Amino acid sequence: MDKPKLQFLERTIYSREELCGDYFILWIWDEALGEKCQPGQFFEIRAHYSIADAEETRSLPKLFKPISIYDNAEGRIGFFIKKVGSGTNALYKLKAGDLLELIGPLGNGFPFVTGRRILLVSGGIGYPPLWYLQKELIKHNLLLWYLQKELIKHNLLYWVHGGSGQSDVFPCDEVWTEDGSFGKKGMVTEGIRKLIAEKKIDLIYSCGPLPMLKECARITNKLNIEHYCSLEAYMACGIGVCYGCAIPVGNENDWNYLRVCKEGPVFNAGEVLWNKF
Repeated sequence: MDKPKLQFLERTIYSREELCGDYFILWIWDEALGEKCQPGQFFEIRAHYSIADAEETRSLPKLFKPISIYDNAEGRIGFFIKKVGSGTNALYKLKAGDLLELIGPLGNGFPFVTGRRILLVSGGIGYPPLWYLQKELIKHNLLLWYLQKELIKHNLLYWVHGGSGQSDVFPCDEVWTEDGSFGKKGMVTEGIRKLIAEKKIDLIYSCGPLPMLKECARITNKLNIEHYCSLEAYMACGIGVCYGCAIPVGNENDWNYLRVCKEGPVFNAGEVLWNKF
């Protein structure tokens, strides 16, 4: 087994943004680190013990949390986070000037494919890595900034996002909410077939809850459309040692467990054995 080469980092948070609902963004600045990042990769992060007094330090979460890279521009790296448990609650309490502990960037990102009609599909907290991906597709001349309106007009790039309600809505081309409080009512996957047909989509990138990814993969497999998905998984280590995040990849006759944190989190959706987990 290859031994992971880890570098534990400490970086100062230079700003934070409060978003709707339980969402927030933490920003750090590191140009050298930013040059190593790719869309779809993630960092393991946690609040530094220095933010708490001696009594509180004992209750700080010891495990790092895997957080996708939301943005990366000239060393300005953003982590788009939803407050859902003790680890993210500790991160939520951080403010500008506090220290953040990091490991990363980790994992493999999205492959860049040229000359295709692309659909981005995200759900809930699956939004951040696709924001970064969209920016990089445009930035690297796979899609051009000055043609962005034409890209949408000519169906070369379209982004659909879904959430439980209005607090889960973020900028994109089409929104679905389960409660109908914003955009179209229903699950985000309900509109995928129609979009594929109308816009002649031949490549999909996705990130979101497992049921959403499974349904998206079922559709793309049936229509034989190339599809890359970013999976979320519980990670005890985040560096490929514990195999706690392994998923079955291959075909029914020849498959193996691959680690979301190491070989992923991005996989070819057509190679994931969705019926086995």
